[in-house]
Amino acid sequence: MRRLMAIARKETLHLVRDPRSLLAAFALPVLLLILYGYAVNFDLEEVPFAVVDLDQTPSSRRLIEAVDSVDGFVNLGSYYSADVAHDLFARDQAMAVIVVDRGFEQELQSGQEARVQIIIDGSNSSLASTAAAYCQAIVESAGRTLVRDVARAKGLPQALLKPAIDVRPRVLYNPNLRTQVFLVPGLIGVILMLMAALLTSGVVVREKEHGSFEILAASPIRPAELIVGKLLPYLVLATLDVALVVIAGRIFYGVTPQGSLLLLFLVSIVFLGSALALGLLFSCIMPTQQLAMLLSFLATSVPTMLLSGFAFPVRNMPWVLQQIAVVLPATHYITMVRAIILKGVGIDLLWRPLLALLAITLVLIAISVRRFSKTL
Repeated sequence: MRRLMAIARKETLHLVRDPRSLLAAFALPVLLLILYGYAVNFDLEEVPFAVVDLDQTPSSRRLIEAVDSVDGFVNLGSYYSADVAHDLFARDQAMAVIVVDRGFEQELQSGQEARVQIIIDGSNSSLASTAAAYCQAIVESAGRTLVRDVARAKGLPQALLKPAIDVRPRVLYNPNLRTQVFLVPGLIGVILMLMAALLTSGVVVREKEHGSFEILAASPIRPAELIVGKLLPYLVLATLDVALVVIAGRIFYGVTPQGSLLLLFLVSIVFLGSALALGLLFSCIMPTQQLAMLLSFLATSVPTMLLSGFAFPVRNMPWVLQQIAVVLPATHYITMVRAIILKGVGIDLLWRPLLALLAITLVLIAISVRRFSKTL
């Protein structure tokens, strides 16, 4: 027992003298608790919706006002055709479009079921099912109020009238609200970020461990040329992995890209550039391959899984986490991949996130080149 306590006392002294271990022991649990607590949010904070009122009567306007008065429902305005749903959903501006058919008021007053269609963006299956349920419940509640007013005006008991409104939900992009359809495009970003960073996390430190780094440092090759030469094989390999993951998603989950494959590969190459540069940066600053790979795994997996919008909407996160998400390459990439694969969106609507991703990639490459130059 005395020997055991002596060893424990010695190890305690080592621990106390190592502030980094103490910091990790106390700060990391709190940091992870805060991060998970705020990022993992399945609540539907707001439902941006648009209105297509084809009836243009007092009853249809009262219905829309009832929906608009609900906390969390944000009215984006009125449109003249249900076809606007595709454009609004492609731009991620709306989650629902409420379409009031012609003859709505006349059908209510004649005791018939008045038809209302609710078009839902199904690209996010969990939010779509919640939004559809909210919209349907609110519209049906408003319909019962309208029927009660009609019955009172005619001096009839409300029980004699048919159900007020025939609500017809219609889900775009993922009619069956399958979770795999939502997750697979996001998984492409998670897998590529993790794999690409791990591939290059040992590029520089491996040369140091093998004793060949001095030869590279003495060569007339410029740092930028050396970095591009080292990253190019990994970029080709990772690009082939993009094709492999897309094919696997089609075979195993039935997720078929609806948009341009050329555009998908273009944004993937830009994204891979950022992931490869990040792995190279870790390879420059860490002393061993094991530590470089560990840092690459931690620095890419946790932020990409939690803050990129892969599983949890960025709009539901606190402002601070949203700002962190903006600088993550995976945030912009997953947004574009989902738009291309599920919605068939083209470059005309994706140029903004593509430019943001390109800027982040260039910054990471510049930092990696600068750090690598100092290493030489």
